[in-house]
Amino acid sequence: MASSKTRKIIRLAGLVVFYGCLIAGGRWLGLAIEERLQVPGLASAGLPYLGAVAGILLAYVVLTAIPFVPGTEIGVALLMVFGARLAVVVYLSTVMALTLAFAVGRLVPEQRLAGWLGRHGFDRAAGLIETFHQLGPAGRDQYLTQHAPRWLRPLLVEHRMITLVVLINLPGNTLLGGGGGIALVTGLSKLMSWPQFLLGVCLAVSPVPLVVVGASWLGG
Repeated sequence: MASSKTRKIIRLAGLVVFYGCLIAGGRWLGLAIEERLQVPGLASAGLPYLGAVAGILLAYVVLTAIPFVPGTEIGVALLMVFGARLAVVVYLSTVMALTLAFAVGRLVPEQRLAGWLGRHGFDRAAGLIETFHQLGPAGRDQYLTQHAPRWLRPLLVEHRMITLVVLINLPGNTLLGGGGGIALVTGLSKLMSWPQFLLGVCLAVSPVPLVVVGASWLGG
């Protein structure tokens, strides 16, 4: 018994350390990119301006799709550097990144994921994924209605698009996996259809670009 408890404590401590490293690494990566998002720096490096911008945007899409990378902060840094000129492009890049993460979540084989979690001691998570795998969309809604805490039911069942919008815009959402992690888990859960997710993401990432464009118009 003691040995079993010790293993669980060690596994939990390892998970906490791993989780902390992901968050710290994602934050460090975001800061490193922000420091290099300076047009003079790009020019001095001898890179063609448009090619450099395209490379930065491509890196932004890939990084934002990765869980625990602070994509929101990187997106804001891009908007601050390039302003309203690229606001629409940054907006579309953010939508593309989160859609990519959602697609990966939808494509993950649920049985293999459940097996991997079970082998590493995450029995409850593995059991939940196995249960969801056997249920259709209606069955998953019914399961959540019956088993989720009462205060969570409206957020998970009735207003999940609003929940997605709030989570993506939540300050410090890197602790929840960032935009990429939230989109990945949403895809994995299969609780939202493609049209629902796309609409939710388009709404969620629009405020900052709209503010930048509006400020540019007012200032001009």
